[in-house]
Amino acid sequence: MNLKKVKSDKKPISITVNEFLKIKDIRGDFLYTTDNFIVTYIQVFPENTRLKTQKEQGFIALNLARELSMETESFGLFLTNRPVDVSKMTDYQAELMMKETDTQIQALLQKRIEGLNTLSNTGIALEEEIYLKIWTRDKEGAEDLLNTRKNRLSVELLNAGFKTKFLTEKELQQLCDSFTNPETTTEESQDYYHLRNRIDYKKQGG
Repeated sequence: MNLKKVKSDKKPISITVNEFLKIKDIRGDFLYTTDNFIVTYIQVFPENTRLKTQKEQGFIALNLARELSMETESFGLFLTNRPVDVSKMTDYQAELMMKETDTQIQALLQKRIEGLNTLSNTGIALEEEIYLKIWTRDKEGAEDLLNTRKNRLSVELLNAGFKTKFLTEKELQQLCDSFTNPETTTEESQDYYHLRNRIDYKKQGG
């Protein structure tokens, strides 16, 4: 059998990023698509199950399944890794080491700095982010329906032990941008001195 190469005269079609992602508009925490859907996301803060026993992990899974058992509408689970800037954390550890007199603690801080530098140099300083995606047809009262559902889901997840938050318009834009720009990071607090002072204050009974 002879196979002949067929040349195509069709030119590649150029489309914008918004057309590819089907984004028509973003208002508040609602994303409006070009195919007439309204979408919103709930950020779910993960739990470190590696620190829990197998029995505790099973309890979390059963509790989550029980809380979501009454959900009859579809939802999507979206996982992403966000690059994290560890430079300020590294500087903070270096300052602690300079003030520390205990050689064992100095050695531990040095290992921590080396670990942070490894994460930074290899580009694997990532933070996992989890989102629930819910949507409905763009029609009258659609936003109210989504608000009711996301509030209910937020309570169900909290009952299962998972904290959540609703995205601001800027955070939703950043989430969309993460599909096309992997260098995108969100603003975050790195005021470690303030955090340490709060911890010390609580230890003193404040």
